[in-house]
Amino acid sequence: MTDTPERLLDAVDDVIAEHGASGVTLRRVGTQIGLSHTAAAHYYKDKPGLITAYVTRAWNQVADGIEAASTIADDRQAILACGTSYAEFAIANPSPFAIMSRLELTNVDTPELWAARERGFLGLAALVARAQSNGWATDRDTLDIVAGGWSLVHGFVELWVGGPLWAPYDGNELVPTLRRILNDVLDGFDTPKA
Repeated sequence: MTDTPERLLDAVDDVIAEHGASGVTLRRVGTQIGLSHTAAAHYYKDKPGLITAYVTRAWNQVADGIEAASTIADDRQAILACGTSYAEFAIANPSPFAIMSRLELTNVDTPELWAARERGFLGLAALVARAQSNGWATDRDTLDIVAGGWSLVHGFVELWVGGPLWAPYDGNELVPTLRRILNDVLDGFDTPKA
């Protein structure tokens, strides 16, 4: 059985799905798993503390996916797998995906939150640097590639999950469509600057 702090974080999923991020309260989260509002306050102090732990867990899950993808020997396939992992996380975890970039809901200065966010970013940056050391996109700035690639993946996934891209791509699946587009973008990064 999952321990109480994790059960409370799991309950946030359901509360966000039903009431949105603004509907998260300690009382609702506790009630969701048959406990009082004091249970959430005991472990997380207040709503920002609860949301901080929830978002930190989400970022750690994203970082886990990036680290797993980085073990793929082929650089291109590893980078594509990072994008795939991010999309699969969003599909499987719509509630945390919806708020993980909303720092205004968190205790923004929490070291664990920043460590989780940095884990994913630094893992992706290390993978891009590895690909560059193997001859890919050598005249591009690593940070530019990471920022451009992550922005594309996040924006595409958010627009797909949120609806605006889902309808135009009716009959297509998110992951293969994203991989095709990301592959083209990676080709663009590998094209020498004019």
